[in-house]
Amino acid sequence: MSTGYVHGYSTEEQQRLVKQAKYWQDKLILKDLHFPAGEHLLEIGCGVGAVLGVLGKAFPNINLAGVDLNPTQIEHARKYLSNIGLHNADLRVGDAKQLPWPDANFDHVYIMWVLEHVSDPKAVLREAYRVLKPGGTITLTETDYMNFLIWPDTIDYRYLQKSLYELFEHTDGQPHIGRILGPLLLSAGFGKVTNTPLGIHYFRSSENEDLRDFVEWLYCVIESTINHMIQKLGKNPERLRSGLEFFRSIPDQPESAATAVIYRASAKR
Repeated sequence: MSTGYVHGYSTEEQQRLVKQAKYWQDKLILKDLHFPAGEHLLEIGCGVGAVLGVLGKAFPNINLAGVDLNPTQIEHARKYLSNIGLHNADLRVGDAKQLPWPDANFDHVYIMWVLEHVSDPKAVLREAYRVLKPGGTITLTETDYMNFLIWPDTIDYRYLQKSLYELFEHTDGQPHIGRILGPLLLSAGFGKVTNTPLGIHYFRSSENEDLRDFVEWLYCVIESTINHMIQKLGKNPERLRSGLEFFRSIPDQPESAATAVIYRASAKR
């Protein structure tokens, strides 16, 4: 991973990850997936097991495995998956650049919101290639942190957004990673590569709460990084908080909207 996970490892962060997976379950995590019964799937950077839980419930007859660098996350993942009835996942503490499994061990590799935190994403993808069986598939989901746009806008929100981007760079992360998933997969040796932008746009409407739900999700993501921006980058706390709270108020602003681009990539070994 990079020199510091920008969201931290608190209990609140663990709970946020579970809520995040539930929010994106049908919109993104399970989009266009099909995993036949009996096959083996590895999630790299599985964290607290939130995404593995979604995959395991949707495909109850596949064999799950997950790896994370942080022992506390793996311990939480074991408890979480067991609590939702997924007792047999092979969860290991390990480095994504040196996976603790032999060559050609998995039918599928799944990575979501992880490469953005990694200093050497090519090394991670080369390891994914190594542990996949010939013909095995990989699915990646990442974003570009300069693509989160709102209306109306403020100077402090733009300050906050730029600060978040700089925080990823400061911790050797990849805040732009979604744009280059395709080239990275090709460099790692994969074939049949796709890299598709998925546009998300919500506007204020009395007919649904889509805008509010999206803003609340992203608010929680950004809020968990504020202290890091202050401590590691010396950013102005008042401006950061002002930008964040204005962002949270977007669903209550007249004629308001929020836009994001998330990138999905897939390939075969």
